[in-house]
Amino acid sequence: MTKTASIYAAQIVLGLIAMAAGYAKITGTGLMVQQFQMLGIGQSFLTIAGAAEIAAGFCLLLPRGGILGAVLLAGVMVGALGITVGHVASAVAQPHHTTALTATGFNSHQPVDQAGSFQIVRPRTEWDI
Repeated sequence: MTKTASIYAAQIVLGLIAMAAGYAKITGTGLMVQQFQMLGIGQSFLTIAGAAEIAAGFCLLLPRGGILGAVLLAGVMVGALGITVGHVASAVAQPHHTTALTATGFNSHQPVDQAGSFQIVRPRTEWDI
């Protein structure tokens, strides 16, 4: 009896959290919009994700809809993870053109390696470990 009540309580809390996050996405809260714009995803996907989270949260509030809500919320989370990983992978794959940095400042005459990284040079001191 206690186990069932605790599962339902966790289901209700998770449902309320999912509904709040979905509501924030649909209403266009600044933080949510900023995160989606950073990933390059439009307003339509923000609305779809928010609606799916609200639907999942509503299903989690119902005792018999818990499994459907959990599956729907898991799908939203896996999709968000896939988009984030894809965005990071595409950002890493893009070549970056930079100038070389030295201890005295920029040195645009020094060739930069193909990875686009820069090198910071500082003199060694006797306190280096």
